[in-house]
Amino acid sequence: MTPVSTRRLRLGAAVAAVLAVTAGGLATAVPAAAAAPSAVSASASAVVPYPKEDPVLIGAGATGFLTWVRSDDRMRAVWTRYDGTTSEPWSFDESWITASRASDVIVRVGSDGTITLRDMATGQDVLSVRARNADFLGAVGRSVFVKASNSQGGHDVHLLAPGDDGKVADDTVTGLPPTAKDPRVRAATSDTALLTYTTSTGGHWATVDLATAQVTGTGAMTSDLTQTPIALSGTHVAWLGPAAGGVRTAVVTERKAAPATQRITLPGAVDSLGLVGGWLTYGQTGGYGERNPSPTYAVTARSLATGVTRKLMDDSDSSVAAPDGSLIVQGGTLEDGEGLYRIAPGANGEPAATQVASSGLSTKVTLLGHDIPAVVDLDRTGGRLAMVWRLSRSEVEMTLRIRNTRTGETLTDGVYPLNGDYDPHRAAYTWNGQLTWNNTRDMWTGAASGPYTWEITAKPMNGIGPELKSSGAFTVTRKPGLHDYDADGSPDVLVRDTTGRLWIDDTFPNPYAGYVEQNPGLLVGSGWNAYDRIEAVGNIAGSAVSDVVARDKAGVLWLYQGTGNAKAPLATRVRVGSGWGAYPRLTGGSDLTGDGRADLVAADTAGDLYLYKGTGSATAPFAARKRIGTGWGAYNQLTATGNLAGDPAGDLVARDAAGVLWLYLGKGDGTFAPRVRVGAGWGAYDRLLGVGDANRDGRPDLYASVKGGGGSAYVYKGTGSWKQPFLARDGVAWYSSAPDIRYDLLS
Repeated sequence: MTPVSTRRLRLGAAVAAVLAVTAGGLATAVPAAAAAPSAVSASASAVVPYPKEDPVLIGAGATGFLTWVRSDDRMRAVWTRYDGTTSEPWSFDESWITASRASDVIVRVGSDGTITLRDMATGQDVLSVRARNADFLGAVGRSVFVKASNSQGGHDVHLLAPGDDGKVADDTVTGLPPTAKDPRVRAATSDTALLTYTTSTGGHWATVDLATAQVTGTGAMTSDLTQTPIALSGTHVAWLGPAAGGVRTAVVTERKAAPATQRITLPGAVDSLGLVGGWLTYGQTGGYGERNPSPTYAVTARSLATGVTRKLMDDSDSSVAAPDGSLIVQGGTLEDGEGLYRIAPGANGEPAATQVASSGLSTKVTLLGHDIPAVVDLDRTGGRLAMVWRLSRSEVEMTLRIRNTRTGETLTDGVYPLNGDYDPHRAAYTWNGQLTWNNTRDMWTGAASGPYTWEITAKPMNGIGPELKSSGAFTVTRKPGLHDYDADGSPDVLVRDTTGRLWIDDTFPNPYAGYVEQNPGLLVGSGWNAYDRIEAVGNIAGSAVSDVVARDKAGVLWLYQGTGNAKAPLATRVRVGSGWGAYPRLTGGSDLTGDGRADLVAADTAGDLYLYKGTGSATAPFAARKRIGTGWGAYNQLTATGNLAGDPAGDLVARDAAGVLWLYLGKGDGTFAPRVRVGAGWGAYDRLLGVGDANRDGRPDLYASVKGGGGSAYVYKGTGSWKQPFLARDGVAWYSSAPDIRYDLLS
């Protein structure tokens, strides 16, 4: 660097073509008023509010900082003092507003070319000048730089500042080659500006003393002068070289005669740097809103003396130099969140980041709240639960886990937060009331009544901060169905194999395929070959869950109350009574008497049909029998179906020896209307079960298993019409837990 001399000129004929007359003279300096009471400095202030609405940090001084803030589709320039007060001195209407570097001064460039400097520490304008045939380059402190074309094809740079006599002092910057083109003010300290320019030999930088308008040092640069980050301190100049091969080189040179230059290899994604007290700071901006991780989002400081590095912040957007040599950085830390930070040497000489303004936004992902009810009735909501969480930001990979705490069955699924401009960001998920059956992949079951937990994990996509983990609880309520032993609203089929083991097969209406699936059986217990009849009879004992009756070979009838737990679906048996061997056919589950309780009917060998009205008592579940018909010996199977035809009373179907199915509509008084022929061909089925609402359309359906116990079954969906009570059959996707097992009874 070669020192050069300069001379100061008053604004006069030499620059008359450059500066236009304003306020009656060639240029006017506005005298500074008496200083206002001193403002709180950044180093001594408490944390003040920082805008949330995508602010852009423009400049910072000893008493405050300037941001651009967009709101209501317009840009505003806001000066925030370190005591928390704000002002908007000018609007962007027909003007451009920026900051004067390393100072409390802000700049307004009007559409007519008038450049006005206002010292926000005092609130007074300190300079107003209009440049003609010259371009504004920038401002540092109370000085303005403009450029004008010269006769040698280059640009002259003028430094305009308030003069001691109240006029504008215009100094031509000396020490620049006359062929210098496209000069720009790129960095500054409180007493020095750093310019970049080009000549025929390439790019260059120059430091300019603000007091003398003299170039005090120069150097060559190989980077794009309009884009490369450049930093200046009292001792060093630094800039970033172009990225190549995934790395960038930071060039740091001393500001003295025979300067030493360091070339520091950095990751290629680094796009910002600064200088603070013998340390180089660097990082990749914009990490807060990114969707890909990068280790360079963190602001890192590297000692120019030893090469040791220190992490200072977790993300940053931009930075500006303050008059005292510190850096003011817009960004965040996991500890204090997003806002504005001052990076300055600490007591040990190493730089540290201290928050001076807070936006209230968390740098790490946090849960701001949720809208999940404590209790949800899935029958009232169509089997769905809308779940909403509010996150501090939406750029996350989010997973939800819903767990039935009683059965352990879970659902794990991804949640996709809704993109929003500002927090809170909504992450919404509509649960369809499904869980993985027995935690088996790709097999589903309905959510049973009972207690549940939800757990969310939100992993920040930018890799900044830990995963958010949060949980809560809710309760599911729903009315058990006619053939429902696990309280999930879907029918269950009881299956006995030839060895006497009883299984409970959960069914589930697949909402995507449109058919009913029958999951593999869960073992209820063994020894059930002691019974010659096992019948699902609906809720006869007063609980909310369907019950089962079983008749042993001595003719004794036993009651097994349903528990609502698929892993232990039946309570200990209770003796109902003897003499039930007189009935070759039993069925139950329909409310035939209109009292809201399921009843049982039994046909004896003479063909007489008897009604056993349900009482709702576990110890005496049936009232005394009542004969309600004769001639029922013509049927080899009776099935209580619930309300098939839309009337309040339950109904019955009966199959004759020829395989014709007949519908008996209940009248609600324990008797039936005349029978209606449903159709022929039903002799192909081994068992007909009134399973209730298998497809969850609100109407009871009929389940039919094929003879031979081979695991083939069909569902006849109910229509609600007595004229045609069923639609064409649909196959059941029956997933047997043991394909080699043969079944001898279904109920």
